Amino acid sequence: MKVVLIDDERPALLRLKDLIAATPQPLEIVGTANTGSAALDLMHRVQPDAIFLDIQLTDMTGFDLLAALTINPFVIFTTAYQDFALKAFDYYAIDYLLKPIQQVRFDVAIEKLTALRTQTASNSFAVLDQWMKQQTQRAHAFPIKEKDRILLVDFEEMAYLKAADKYVTLQLKNGKQHLLSKTLQQLALELPPSFIRVHRSYIVNKTFVYEIQRFFKARFILKLNDQQRSSITTSEKYAEVVKLAFSI
Repeated sequence: MKVVLIDDERPALLRLKDLIAATPQPLEIVGTANTGSAALDLMHRVQPDAIFLDIQLTDMTGFDLLAALTINPFVIFTTAYQDFALKAFDYYAIDYLLKPIQQVRFDVAIEKLTALRTQTASNSFAVLDQWMKQQTQRAHAFPIKEKDRILLVDFEEMAYLKAADKYVTLQLKNGKQHLLSKTLQQLALELPPSFIRVHRSYIVNKTFVYEIQRFFKARFILKLNDQQRSSITTSEKYAEVVKLAFSI
């Protein structure tokens, strides 16, 4: 089974290599990457069966990377953060390993990977989808704290999020706005796959994008069909994410 290791810390990559070398299952490491952009290029070249993915990379989150992929490898998260396990299942992750990873726990994940790969080889991703639905119920709304109450805003109502000063503004499709105290980086880890980071100051719900215009320096202008007919210019840093997310 061909695997790719993605982590921005060299000791973590070395630890994964040691874990793979010690597992009885036949895994072939066909590449490693320490940034999201490098990982995207690598994976589309080598077409791995599975990837071991850290959540916090230097240029994007692991979730940003998966949202931009046009291939469907099995995903095992390897992270120091325990708070994002539920979101990981939105991306069909088959396991969520907390660092420091122990060999016994790693072998359990590999056994699960091997079993699922055997089943899906003859039944596409239907088996995996059924298995995932048994693991978790996906949230449909985003909680927003306002004084002594909590509003639940449906993800389908959220057009984009913009960071400014110490706050993030959530723009709804009906024109209403909400101020959030979390950072854009934190929110990027909590939102479902339809939300992609396109700029250091913007996360966009890609289901609202109806037109994309090329801009200079590998940037794009995204036209949204919210009430405001918003227009968002992406940054060069996220060009590859945007191109892959929209297949352009």
